[in-house]
Amino acid sequence: MLKNLYIVRHGHPQLGTGIAYDRVPGPPLSDIGRAEAQVTAAFLADRGIEEIYASPLERALNTARIIATLIDKPLLIDADLSEHRSDEKYEEVKARLRQILARLDTETESTLAVVTHGSPIKALLQILSFDTIDLTKYVFPNGNHSPTAGVWHARRDLFGAWQLMLVYKPVVPVPSSHTPY
Repeated sequence: MLKNLYIVRHGHPQLGTGIAYDRVPGPPLSDIGRAEAQVTAAFLADRGIEEIYASPLERALNTARIIATLIDKPLLIDADLSEHRSDEKYEEVKARLRQILARLDTETESTLAVVTHGSPIKALLQILSFDTIDLTKYVFPNGNHSPTAGVWHARRDLFGAWQLMLVYKPVVPVPSSHTPY
């Protein structure tokens, strides 16, 4: 049974690529995004993560690869962690996130990480909290509820309820020309 879930947003993407943001491959990580992924991997190194699941979009997948390499854990790709598509309703995003949570809860591993995107993170947090979490306290650029390469920790208590906490916001040197995302 799943007891700990680390929910990671992808690192900062390259902007202005002309690549569709919500479709595979999606834009890649920027240099800052790669640096964010490195420091996030270091933060996650001693958390007991047994496997990492990632969205197939390049910015999330590469963030997950950096983390998986540093902590030496298996990486699995799951399309249910993909970005909220422009032709998809938010309730459809929540439905696919419910599906992946149900699958992850059947795993023998008790501590997992997922690397995904802003809207799926919002959906995961709402699902795990039975829509009781107040996300107005957590607003980052573009309305996201996690900073790029930020980490939420979902911990299941003795009664089966999930305790949610934003536990990590990466800090990397940022050039003055950087546009936050």
